Amino acid sequence: MSSRKIAFGILTLSFILIISGSVASCVLGLQQDREETYHRVHEVNDIFEVFSTNTSMFELKRDELYQDYLANIYYESMYQSHSKVEELFSNYEHLVDELSKNVVELKKYCDNMYYPDSSVNSKCSNYKSTYEQVMNYFVSDVQLYNKSVEQFNTLEERKGTLFRIRKYNTNKYYVDYNLDGEFDGCDG
Repeated sequence: MSSRKIAFGILTLSFILIISGSVASCVLGLQQDREETYHRVHEVNDIFEVFSTNTSMFELKRDELYQDYLANIYYESMYQSHSKVEELFSNYEHLVDELSKNVVELKKYCDNMYYPDSSVNSKCSNYKSTYEQVMNYFVSDVQLYNKSVEQFNTLEERKGTLFRIRKYNTNKYYVDYNLDGEFDGCDG
């Protein structure tokens, strides 16, 4: 065999090995990408399930707060019920904090991502609006209660009594989390 035929054979074999290596690398990359996407879809579903449960708990806690106290605020009973209301607000705020943690996780998996599963895409687009509503409902409720506390304190001061109630303090504020220019859930 001539050296040209040997060189051509080696060159052809090298070319075939390079092409097959490239194809194998591409196939492995696609498989790895598919596995990572599946993992991310699974994570979004799991986190959203917790988020959804926490949202339902928030709604229940808000209903309880309204039914038991905020819907029927009477100055005559505010002083006696204040500690219970403060405890309810504390539990209520704890749920908002838990939702905030869920939102951090969802943001990590959802922002600037598109998934092949439409239900996951829907979850990724809806969590922001839901979180915005929850946060703004909470802030509105605190402001409503604090306004009643101010009125109670003013009334008691006019009467000359020493009864005073402190406002519920929070570091939460109205948010436009989905950046649509509106504050969903904001009454104020």
